[in-house]
Amino acid sequence: MRHSPPSVRVALLLLALDALLWFGFGVVVACGGIASINHPPVLRWGMVGLAWVSAASLAGIALLLCRRSRPAFFAAIVLLTIIAVLSIADQIGLADLVGLAVSAVPLILLLRDRAWYLRRADAPGGATINDRADRRQDPP
Repeated sequence: MRHSPPSVRVALLLLALDALLWFGFGVVVACGGIASINHPPVLRWGMVGLAWVSAASLAGIALLLCRRSRPAFFAAIVLLTIIAVLSIADQIGLADLVGLAVSAVPLILLLRDRAWYLRRADAPGGATINDRADRRQDPP
């Protein structure tokens, strides 16, 4: 990640922040800190588990994106899209808008910088596999 654009660093930091927010949400729900979530324990612990799985997934994806992992890029797009859509499917409050922003902004930045993430880091000149295949087919 030596020569990454600033927007890539911002996206990765926001992914890490999103992971921390989901972990924190899980802790608060596990401790019973949200009075409006007074569901049976099975549902409450299900929410905690999903929040912690989301946090671990986002953290892992952020680490893999530092290495330009192609599967991590597509997993990030899918996961952030699901989180963004589900955050507006519920009641919209201030916390929901913050969660939506923390999920939507890195999604937009990932899509904007997709060429950087999908380029192989070890290719000469940063060329992608498709770029090298295109050069081989062109006559000299």
